[in-house]
Amino acid sequence: MDHASSSAPAKLNLFLYVTGQRDDGYHDILTLMQKVSLYDRIDLSLEPGEAIRIRTTAQDLPLDDRNTVYRAIQLFFGNAPVPKKQVTVDLEKNIPVEAGMGGASSDAACVLRLLNGLIPAYRDPDLTGIAGRIGSDVPFFMMEGSGLASGRGDIVKSVGIEGPLHYVVVKPGFGISTRRAYSLLKPLTKTGPPSMCDLAFYTKHDIIRCLQNDLEAVTEEHASEIHTIKEKLLQAGAYAAAMTGSGSCVFGIFFEDQEAQKALNKMSKDYTTVYKLHGI
Repeated sequence: MDHASSSAPAKLNLFLYVTGQRDDGYHDILTLMQKVSLYDRIDLSLEPGEAIRIRTTAQDLPLDDRNTVYRAIQLFFGNAPVPKKQVTVDLEKNIPVEAGMGGASSDAACVLRLLNGLIPAYRDPDLTGIAGRIGSDVPFFMMEGSGLASGRGDIVKSVGIEGPLHYVVVKPGFGISTRRAYSLLKPLTKTGPPSMCDLAFYTKHDIIRCLQNDLEAVTEEHASEIHTIKEKLLQAGAYAAAMTGSGSCVFGIFFEDQEAQKALNKMSKDYTTVYKLHGI
């Protein structure tokens, strides 16, 4: 039996601008993403056969082709001239689902890398191409460090972020599907991305200046708790706060770990699921 394991990090969108609508039904975006210190754990094994088995600690997670890990395995073997294998994935979920933290995308990217390590079938560009077919955020998780994503989120370039940045992330008692969040967007009149935020390196103050999520306003119309959490994070000392991705998690930015710890203690009095994280 061949075996490999790794951790799959979460991400935060430090800004997310929706810049237009596409003919393929997606939206054009410009978003800055940073991986953060919250991880799923993946153990993968290969045996003779052709089955795909996913075992997970998460409840209500689909275990068929609706699961990004399952699709990653299908596409890996479907596009490579290598014999199929029985693949068993043990998935320890710590990143919340429907939270805007990219857990499903990160898991898929992790599985692609593990498979290609055990069966070296693809060059990096080809493996990234497969990642883009799974989901818009998956190519970001194939790369090291932080990234600025454009197009539908699948065109990613590496950027630098001044650190360390600390975050307190709050998950309300509900999730928000990405499809649902984008469906709420009203017709757009924007003509292009905000060039002032298209940088190769971001200082802490650039992050604060550019922090915005265009999905936030429409989400707040249906989930006012998003706005409430933002306000509480600001009152707890955050320099800025925003929803990440399509929600439902909301994060506050702190420059010092001690500041973040104080905010964590305060927010934990009102919410069950609160994380203190740092950029990686």
